[in-house]
Amino acid sequence: MTDKPGSDIIADWVAAGAGPTTTPGALGLLHRVPSGNFIMGSRFHWREAPRREVFVGEFEIAHTPVTVGQYSAFLDASVVNQQKWWSAEGWEWRQSGAQGWGRANRAQPHDWAAQKMKFQNPVTGITFYEAEAYCRWISDNKERLVRLPTEEEWEKAARGEDARPWPWGENFKPGQANTVEHGVSQSLPVGSFAEDLSPYGVVDMAGNVQEWTSGVYRPVPDEPAPATRLHAARGGSWNDTAFGARTSFRHVYPPGYFFPFLGFRVVVAMR
Repeated sequence: MTDKPGSDIIADWVAAGAGPTTTPGALGLLHRVPSGNFIMGSRFHWREAPRREVFVGEFEIAHTPVTVGQYSAFLDASVVNQQKWWSAEGWEWRQSGAQGWGRANRAQPHDWAAQKMKFQNPVTGITFYEAEAYCRWISDNKERLVRLPTEEEWEKAARGEDARPWPWGENFKPGQANTVEHGVSQSLPVGSFAEDLSPYGVVDMAGNVQEWTSGVYRPVPDEPAPATRLHAARGGSWNDTAFGARTSFRHVYPPGYFFPFLGFRVVVAMR
């Protein structure tokens, strides 16, 4: 299901009782982000610099982060143990041969027993490898190219073309998104904050959980960093302040790391 930019369709969708999609194996509502230029980055953190104009081709992005209900299909279908869904590095991690941290059981996300009780919450405690494998599986399931967003795609979907610092605009007020300022200290059902809405109608891009992207981060000279590949995660979470919830902020982790405030969202290539 796709729509045009804007939030009217979201209000109609919610009013009709559709609610956040939790159907296992479903992509849910998608938003089309048109091709064109936008202003990316900022001057407020070295990882965001320089502020520049970037072209991004047309794509579709999921309305919400992938939920526990959606991700559970990957586990319930007993396909998570099939090597074909994993990259070579991901399969090595899955077989416990690659560096990660924690997670004696790499067959399911961290704290999965508790997460399964909250089907409408974003799935968390998940590594880059698992997010990548899910995308490959659902691509095959839906016969469409589903993948993690690039950083450029994620940022354009979050801020539009006017370089706004938060998805809704120029100013931040506590309670507009699930960030530290709201004081909940845990994830909530997707779409719980009506004001956390991007110019294209995408929700939860400032708060709730951070989201893995396909973007590879290259440390600046003399920046302390582990000697491993690093991936950028975007968006704020219940564990981030307003500063870390800005549309241009870049969180950086090794692909085998996981946190209770880190999930992912998918994009779909245009037909």
